[in-house]
Amino acid sequence: MNISPGSNVDIVLDFDWSEETIDVRSATVYDLDDQRIILSQTSPPIGTHSIGKRVNVTYLVREKDGPARYCITGRLAEIVRDYRLSGSGTAEALVIIQEPSRERFNLRLFYRLEPPTDSGIVLFLNEEKVNIIDISIGGAKFTHRKDQPVKPKKILKLILQVDEESFDVKAQVVRIFPVSGRMAKKLESVAVQFLNLDRGMIDLLSKKIRDIEREMRYRDIYAEGG
Repeated sequence: MNISPGSNVDIVLDFDWSEETIDVRSATVYDLDDQRIILSQTSPPIGTHSIGKRVNVTYLVREKDGPARYCITGRLAEIVRDYRLSGSGTAEALVIIQEPSRERFNLRLFYRLEPPTDSGIVLFLNEEKVNIIDISIGGAKFTHRKDQPVKPKKILKLILQVDEESFDVKAQVVRIFPVSGRMAKKLESVAVQFLNLDRGMIDLLSKKIRDIEREMRYRDIYAEGG
């Protein structure tokens, strides 16, 4: 374990794929042992309705290749109103019963890039190229023809192409949106969650997204300067 009393952590309380939102709140470690982690109350505070919820306590570790984020998964067991601190004071505290393992966690999961058409990222549904609205390592939103409709919760077989490499990807439909304008009768917009990206695919797509983001930022700066 790489956290200790005084460590700063981020609590991932909830994420909602259908709304594409993630609830991340910062806290400080008060105390911990093999079973429990005791944290400061967050801002905004976590309420008693969240007791029993599964949460991820995430933290940064400095590794050879740079900082990496890990998480400890557990359940919020209790909110103590007057937890006694090391001095004479008390504070509200969160008690989390932890599971024994830790794993890598990526808070950029929900960072969605709107890739330009020449980005090198291509997505195919039924062997037909779709128009990517945005994409992250967690999922994508795209438009496709209504004459091949999909339904919420359906599992799709996609092909994700990153530069010269192609991958078979399973994705679950989490939301369907109408398309406005003159293409409204022909197209629909679909948000999907990727289900089977392995570590190599995640690292490749994450690096590609960062590279595109960097290049787009450079183009914006160059355009403003020119």
